[in-house]
Amino acid sequence: PFVIPEYLRGQLEEFEALYDVSNSNNYQRHLNNNNQTCESLYEYFSQILEEHGPMEIDNKLLVGEYEHFPEEAQKIVEDEGGLKSFLLKSLNFIMVDNLIGLRK
Repeated sequence: PFVIPEYLRGQLEEFEALYDVSNSNNYQRHLNNNNQTCESLYEYFSQILEEHGPMEIDNKLLVGEYEHFPEEAQKIVEDEGGLKSFLLKSLNFIMVDNLIGLRK
């Protein structure tokens, strides 16, 4: 079996510690970016619903706006289960009889 020479073990431990911190920071940064993107999307759809009132989830205005989102934002929405599932995970929205609206 492969054995790391004794004189390199200290450097290996330093590398592994730095690697773990780097990966942890990247993961946390990724989570923070997703949370910021989600909040921005919630705010955006809230503005649309404030202006136009409750609408069907497949309304061309909602779907059309969603289709113009950056690819990263669309991926986040899809990872969360799609537009309907993504919006309903927020406490700001409510769905009744296929109409989505804002909670008051």
